Amino acid sequence: MKENKELEQSDIAIENDMEVDCDIGRQITVYIETWFDVDKKFGTHTADDDGTWLNMYGKYNPYEDTLLIECEVSHDREPSEYFDYTPTPGEAQLIKEMIAEKIRLLHKQTPKEFCESAAGQAEEVYVYKNTKNFTVKRCGEQQSRIRAYMDEHGYLKGGGTTVSLPMSMAGENYRSMVEYCQSRGIFKIVVEDHRDIAGDDNTLRRVLNDLCDKGFTVELAGRGIAYAPQDQSSEPDEGVTMGGM
Repeated sequence: MKENKELEQSDIAIENDMEVDCDIGRQITVYIETWFDVDKKFGTHTADDDGTWLNMYGKYNPYEDTLLIECEVSHDREPSEYFDYTPTPGEAQLIKEMIAEKIRLLHKQTPKEFCESAAGQAEEVYVYKNTKNFTVKRCGEQQSRIRAYMDEHGYLKGGGTTVSLPMSMAGENYRSMVEYCQSRGIFKIVVEDHRDIAGDDNTLRRVLNDLCDKGFTVELAGRGIAYAPQDQSSEPDEGVTMGGM
């Protein structure tokens, strides 16, 4: 703990057990282990009685990026006392990052994905990314655009492929994607743009028709366009530019 009583990473730990609120499914509750002098930090008097201790809980909403801290002073023979603590900006950021890291290690998910999977409301999708001729910066932009789209629609990544080829040229990767999705019951594929699918309009139509014939919906995160099975006879807008491959 710093001289100004601000908590540091070595002062706390996030327990493995976490809960998502059952009302709206957007708040993660965690138990925060206290490895610091709670009396010095909060002005409590737990050290005066062996039968008194402090429990600390964090309530993190990853959608609104908010964190609430609730403390419970428990007694062996008396009712518990409760109070809220407003963390400093540094403490709030630290705890949110520690919660996110714990979820990543335990569940291989982001906090939002954890909420959605716990609530049973998330739809699994497959993410296909073609990174041919992409710089590191461009790859980051692609990832950010797809992530924002999935967050907006409440999707959960059920699988994905990142290759330097569009689907039309991916061969075995394309067949593996289809087989994987069918085995997992995933029938929605998310890409950034038409260029993830094919390099020309005719090939684009062929691949989209093939996927739609197999029951897949293909969504373009960068354009807000979806190709669904009932739309398989429709063609991409004539004005679509397929360059840059």
